[in-house]
Amino acid sequence: MGEDERPPRPGKPAESMWAYLNLGAQLAATVGVFVGLGLWLDRRYGCSPWALLVCGVLGVAAALYQFLRETLKGRDE
Repeated sequence: MGEDERPPRPGKPAESMWAYLNLGAQLAATVGVFVGLGLWLDRRYGCSPWALLVCGVLGVAAALYQFLRETLKGRDE
């Protein structure tokens, strides 16, 4: 392996730890906001548990989409 063929150096461990901690917090916050919205809609319109279920599924889908988008961001380059 020559000098031009070196693999890229990974970031500092602390930086990657904070990046993953941030992703986990974003995932939890996204699901939490959607579940909270579902609970509020259920109480407001009396459609329990349907708004909670729909918003919960949408929250998990949105969080998964956001998580995959962030983790795969560097692969396209």
